[in-house]
Amino acid sequence: MLLNKLKTYIFTLLSTFLGIGFFPFMSGTVASITIAIIWWLVPDYYFYNPIEKIIYFDSFFYFSIVLVIFSLISVYISSISERKFGHDASCIVIDEVVGYLFAVIFLPKTIMITIYALILFRIFDISKPLFINKLQNLPGGWGIVFDDIAAGIASNIILQILLLIKPEFFK
Repeated sequence: MLLNKLKTYIFTLLSTFLGIGFFPFMSGTVASITIAIIWWLVPDYYFYNPIEKIIYFDSFFYFSIVLVIFSLISVYISSISERKFGHDASCIVIDEVVGYLFAVIFLPKTIMITIYALILFRIFDISKPLFINKLQNLPGGWGIVFDDIAAGIASNIILQILLLIKPEFFK
């Protein structure tokens, strides 16, 4: 009995991103802003050399492996949490964390890209254009997490293209 309560507490804590999901309004946006701030606070030298403007793709490669594993764990956590809170309940925000990290992976770590990724990710996550809306219908945690991953990837693709076309836009 105590073990079940502990498990429920841990899954609630994780799925709500340490309770941020219980924010009374716009909990997904609050969680996205929080992970953007955390991302910005990660030291540059792990992923990017701002002086020479070099992206460390090997670091991002390892990060991408961790991100895929984290995504799968998030699917499991979301599946468990939706039994308590309902399908894609607003308090389940671990999917926003995963989605935002997909929005910034393999991009230079600048303040402008951090902000643009946040804005684009929220636009895609809220509006769910094209196929993103269909992903939400996947069963269990798959639907909760994969629409956010798709929103993050769509944001990333747009930023990658803009970075190639107009790099000075991100300074």
